[in-house]
Amino acid sequence: MHDDALEIKYQVRGLTRLLYLPPPQWPGVRFEQGEELDVTLHVTEVGVMLEMDLDALVDSNDARVRQLVLAWELQLGRRLTLRRIGITSALSKDDGRAKLEDAVMFLDHCSATIVHAPAPAQMPQVPLAAERWVRTLAETSDFTGYVEEQLRRHYLIIEELWEPYASQFDTDDQAKQTSVRLVRNFVSHAECRSIEVVAFVSGQLNSAVVAGKQPPTVRFDRLSPEHRAFVARHEVESGRIARRLVHLAIDDLPSMPFLA
Repeated sequence: MHDDALEIKYQVRGLTRLLYLPPPQWPGVRFEQGEELDVTLHVTEVGVMLEMDLDALVDSNDARVRQLVLAWELQLGRRLTLRRIGITSALSKDDGRAKLEDAVMFLDHCSATIVHAPAPAQMPQVPLAAERWVRTLAETSDFTGYVEEQLRRHYLIIEELWEPYASQFDTDDQAKQTSVRLVRNFVSHAECRSIEVVAFVSGQLNSAVVAGKQPPTVRFDRLSPEHRAFVARHEVESGRIARRLVHLAIDDLPSMPFLA
């Protein structure tokens, strides 16, 4: 370690396969993936001087690593766990001029599966301004087996981003967005009497019609395999549309190019 260097160590957990093979050679970053498949990142800053604001330097690197993890999460549609686990500095702190708090940074996400591939030449990054959208996409992995919850989360993104980007989707996708909206309304109410929703659902899922109800009413039964299969078909489209919307929105963010 250089006499003027600062090393910050991060751990990313939840991976189930090798991430990159061979490991990346990103400037200032040493990438390690152990037998347990956890990733350790050693980020080194050289040319560090005592009069620098070291805490601000650590914060800047925290943000850069968070952007990397967001890029992985967007690629996977899964959540990861990121922790800052150590800070090492060769600078003397005894004279009172340099202060650095070795605090733990923790970002609570969960597991992921990555098929190992050659590492990109540049460290993937997603702007932190997109973190809310990426997190919403990644949260769907928490609801395996609950397709209605996955579709609802997709629709949070669609509802927010559809209007500015609708013109970039073809007629077929615009019709699918409408279908996703109707299914979201179907699964989000104990009973649904919307004329539009009833017409759409009853035409494809007659068992959802509540017998004897006036006005005509449909009800989602999450215990019914037939109902879950109906929603699952639309969840595939909701996920695809939501992901594309996030990519379009990221490309419009002014802070940086999208490298994932």
